[in-house]
Amino acid sequence: MSYNNEPKHKLKNFPNSTSKHKLNINYKKKKNLSILFLLFIILSITACGKSDESFISEQTENRNENNDKTDAPISGKNGHYLVLYSSRTNNTEHVAQTIQSILDCDILEVEPQIPYDDDYNSMLNRAQKELEEIRQGNYPAIKTSVDNFDNYDIIFIGYPIWYGSMATPMQSFLYQHASKLSGKQIALFATSGSSGITSSVNEAQSICTESILIEQSLLLTSSTLPQMESRITEWLDRIGADREESDIPESSSPIINIKIGDRTITATMEDNAAARDFLSRLPLEVTLNDYNNITEKIFYPSPALTTEGVTRGCTPISGDITIYVPWGNVAIFCKNWSHSNDLIKIGHINGNGIEALSIDGDIQVKIEQQ
Repeated sequence: MSYNNEPKHKLKNFPNSTSKHKLNINYKKKKNLSILFLLFIILSITACGKSDESFISEQTENRNENNDKTDAPISGKNGHYLVLYSSRTNNTEHVAQTIQSILDCDILEVEPQIPYDDDYNSMLNRAQKELEEIRQGNYPAIKTSVDNFDNYDIIFIGYPIWYGSMATPMQSFLYQHASKLSGKQIALFATSGSSGITSSVNEAQSICTESILIEQSLLLTSSTLPQMESRITEWLDRIGADREESDIPESSSPIINIKIGDRTITATMEDNAAARDFLSRLPLEVTLNDYNNITEKIFYPSPALTTEGVTRGCTPISGDITIYVPWGNVAIFCKNWSHSNDLIKIGHINGNGIEALSIDGDIQVKIEQQ
């Protein structure tokens, strides 16, 4: 936050020398008090950890436009987990979406009844007042509710840190749903400019007294942003949250065989235009080139596969078959990797078949549809 526009105190029209010394002393006292007061303001604002405003640059999105959201989570294929998040800007939302993408699970945003002002200072003032109200037992209104959590093994709770505390909309949500969350496992994740997560964990424990808080929480700050995807993946591994992969693909999904020498592995294809274009070119015999130390096996279809009208954006996991749009190559991921807006997922290798491709060097394969 910039203080370049703070008013500067000026001394005007000093009287003559008989009173000038006293006035100088008074002025210095006032100036020192002003400096101390300004430092107090700076330290107070810094202590809030800059909420979740400070560590992702794309903050121009107005999150107050959509007031017609239902309370039904957006469903993923993995019904064991639910990601709930509160985010005034897109910082905590970005983390929540990454978790949802990795686990392919349900996700729902928790929103205040009255949207926050876009002005950061106004938002901070409101947050301070709401936190004080919560200390008095008065929780601010929210417009998000969930009927039950019966089908979920773990509920992920995400929020920014405001003045060292959990963002008030999420505190309200937990307070209103505490009885429904009884006996459920809760995993906390938070974003902050610099503040820690401990106080917010204590707040969750005091609100959801009958819930089971998973000991390992996740905090992402401005200094850990570059490692966001890897830190999320490591955290999910530590708490035992895995993407659910069916060994038996849906009968309606196209299946391909990938032959590597004497071994044949299978993959399930997506239902999008890029995947259908890929299927139309089978059978193919290609050389998969190793890329980035067995992170990917890639090849270049000629001509490039169609991507027009296909939704971009993917957080690839081991076994995902994708197209990297800028280069036009097909990339089969042998490892989990970070989110890219230029990736399109067109399929996934079934079971542990990716092990056959996770070797050094280039590999000759034949790809055909079942």
